[in-house]
Amino acid sequence: MANANSDNSPFSTAADTAKEGAAEAIVATKETLDNMADQARNHPIRDQVSATVGTIKDEARRHADNLKGEAANLKDQASTKARDAATAGKGKAAEAVGSLAKLLQDTAPTVDDKLGKQYGDYARSAATSVSGFANSLEQKDIDELAENARDFVRKSPAVAVGAAAVVGFVLARMLKGGSKD
Repeated sequence: MANANSDNSPFSTAADTAKEGAAEAIVATKETLDNMADQARNHPIRDQVSATVGTIKDEARRHADNLKGEAANLKDQASTKARDAATAGKGKAAEAVGSLAKLLQDTAPTVDDKLGKQYGDYARSAATSVSGFANSLEQKDIDELAENARDFVRKSPAVAVGAAAVVGFVLARMLKGGSKD
């Protein structure tokens, strides 16, 4: 009986042929895959996609820069308008406080006659203080007034909250009274 593993057996030759065929198929497959990879790397669509991505990034940067510039311009415009409105409001407030001081000064003689000289002196003293406040308000710029307000709130937060509540109440009453007319 012949040995099944002998070199000349038909099974051995078939196995060797199959091995060689498989090796050739593997080499051919590898070459095909390498060619496909080279084609994918060198494909014109790849370059187009890269160029498009670059263009999109550049456009996005340009739009972001434009938006930042527009935001800065809007911020500057808003700041300018707020400062102008605050300056106008400061002028009106100083005028109103000055009118109050004049009213107190003009009312002092009547207070003298009705309540006594001591109370008239209180009215004159209040008029002087209010007039001084009006002058101070008129002379200071907006930044200085804002810093003074911040300092006052830091030093006396309870008084600041109470004053804000009183001012809010007075404004609400004024607005409510004005809406019925």
